[in-house]
Amino acid sequence: MNRQECDILLSLIKEPFINQRALSEISGHSLGIVNRSMKNLIKNGYVNDNISLTDKAWKEVYEKKPKRAVILAAGFGMRMVPINLEVPKALLEVKGELLIERQIRQLHEVGITDIHVVVGFMKERFEYLIDEYDVELVVNSDYMCKNNLYSLKLVLEHISDSYIVPCDIWCEKNPFRYWELYSWYMVNDLLDDASPVRVNRKKELIAKRQEVTGGNTMVGIAYITKEDALVVRENVRRMCDDSRYDDEFWEAAIYDKKMIIQARVIHASEVVEINTYEQLRELDHDSNHLRSDALELVGKVLSVPIEDITNISVLKKGMTNRSFFFNVGEKKYIMRVPGEGTEQLINRKQ
Repeated sequence: MNRQECDILLSLIKEPFINQRALSEISGHSLGIVNRSMKNLIKNGYVNDNISLTDKAWKEVYEKKPKRAVILAAGFGMRMVPINLEVPKALLEVKGELLIERQIRQLHEVGITDIHVVVGFMKERFEYLIDEYDVELVVNSDYMCKNNLYSLKLVLEHISDSYIVPCDIWCEKNPFRYWELYSWYMVNDLLDDASPVRVNRKKELIAKRQEVTGGNTMVGIAYITKEDALVVRENVRRMCDDSRYDDEFWEAAIYDKKMIIQARVIHASEVVEINTYEQLRELDHDSNHLRSDALELVGKVLSVPIEDITNISVLKKGMTNRSFFFNVGEKKYIMRVPGEGTEQLINRKQ
């Protein structure tokens, strides 16, 4: 089956067949594609004359059903200053729920309980998840000097009919599904000049030409089938053996001029990537994690409420310095905060 035929088949699982126009709306494909796909599905024995799935179709659907998930939660989250001084990004509270707990709950809703979480920064803070959610923790000891491509290497044996999930994603609707038939990488429909990829007519993710403005915003959630996992594993191992890839994101393992897997495009309103303090404040201005010792100190020194401290952004992503910009009214300031492990790297008194 090609991608369109898979989408039609999954749509028939979701809703009983009414007519091809209704199937077109559910699947997101044109009437012409629906008509052609239906003919092929019937011809190849996946759909019967009553427009229901055959035993052959159900066998393939169950074989490719999502079975496990990997959550990548090892990094500092350097752009989350000053919150990242006190809590890992995965444990941020958003609308009364911790980010990673929401992701685990959404995975459980579709029957996925085999979950591995790669941790590093403040790894002890994640240990409660073992008892409460029966997840497995995998420790990335190199989280300070390598990006999440290396985190993925540590769980390669669990990449097969699997979701790969960055820990900093908040989804309004459950992005995970009971059934999947092909690999995909999630992007949204919001155009982003900084994005290096765009979706073409074939739903492929290809490199955006420099002269083109606006690529599709990369979300980071992906689904990898058993077949595609073979290629992903080989690429990850090869790249992790080469120090030039130490700073690469895991997506490098599925990209070569174009991504080796299909795009799954969602509406920008359905998903938020929380990379900065300001993004968290915009999504949930009541989050308990908007208050931090650093901002409390700023408020005390400048005699202003925390709400008046705006435009917070990281100044330096160094190991020994987590300085950040901020505004109070029209005035701009910088606060410098020593980073984790500073005393082991530099004798500041000396």
